[in-house]
Amino acid sequence: MLGIACAGKTTLVRHLRAGSTLPVVDLDDEIGRVNGGTWPDIPTKNNVVLPKVLAEVRAMPDVVLFGSLPVDRTQELRAAGFVTALLDVSEAELRRRHAARLAEEGWTNVQWFEHEQSVLRDLRAHDVFDHVIAGEGPVASIVDDIMKLVRSLSGS
Repeated sequence: MLGIACAGKTTLVRHLRAGSTLPVVDLDDEIGRVNGGTWPDIPTKNNVVLPKVLAEVRAMPDVVLFGSLPVDRTQELRAAGFVTALLDVSEAELRRRHAARLAEEGWTNVQWFEHEQSVLRDLRAHDVFDHVIAGEGPVASIVDDIMKLVRSLSGS
């Protein structure tokens, strides 16, 4: 499940972990864990930590990974047999969620918004998404859509 900041990845991870036995991995959590509990600087994240995390994930059977990745890393996962899905949220809704995060939690990473939009355009241009899941409905509905996709892929 790929999505940019404020697409709902963390919320969905919490709901999936609470309501299923699926192995669900949050890429940001794993980056922090592998880096000793702190968020690394961007070069360290991209060149040292992320490759380690993705190697661990590739070794896991039947895992649902939530994160935001550039084209090359997404293509690597697809080559390793991963099926990719975009958690699709409109630009207006993403901006609303960034503002809500700032108001409710006191922080935002909206400064990366244009960069992330560019990465998303690049991902779309390279046609790396096997599926698209609408990310603006009720959380329970999005979780249901994800579970339907997972079941269709596992044959159960």
